[in-house]
Amino acid sequence: MSQEVRIQHAWTRITKWLQENAPRHAEAINPGVDQSMIDAAEEEMATTLPPELQAWLLLNNGSTAKDVLEGCLYQPHPDSVFLPGDNVFLDLGQVVDEYRDLLAGGADWQPEWIPFAQQSDAPYGYFLDSGAGSAQAPVMYFAEAALPKLAFPSLADFLEATADTLEGRGGIRALGNRVPYEPAVGEGFLRWKRAETAP
Repeated sequence: MSQEVRIQHAWTRITKWLQENAPRHAEAINPGVDQSMIDAAEEEMATTLPPELQAWLLLNNGSTAKDVLEGCLYQPHPDSVFLPGDNVFLDLGQVVDEYRDLLAGGADWQPEWIPFAQQSDAPYGYFLDSGAGSAQAPVMYFAEAALPKLAFPSLADFLEATADTLEGRGGIRALGNRVPYEPAVGEGFLRWKRAETAP
């Protein structure tokens, strides 16, 4: 099964779970973009987005439908936050903006690193390393003043692990992380906590 098909299947499972268990988060998900928007973003970024990220963006343009633009800054809505680690899926415009800011920030950011998810209140998140030299771009975790770490072999693996965990098939655990996390829904919000089986 291709990574694009895996992404589509996993995303369908994630959105179905959200609609049934945390509908306020499902309402924060944007519809996909069209190819012309991806082409324009690549021209602005002067780089090529990994095929798997393009496939995902055609399905979903981030979880920012309820966010508010105040001046030049987006104020993330609490409903936008539902990914493991309490991250937000960036929409295509935010991918471009974050990429440009990180590349210009003097933090050793590489042109091949494409951010796609980030915490709403801190410089932490996930990016795809399109320059890794592998058939699929690995998902890397980045944090301020720390070297990036391999989190998942691919975007499909990240989404499948998220879907599995939401469906109760064990906790999600990034590579190199000893502690698994599991979803917890309270007052309509999905947040992530340490799994009770964590060592």
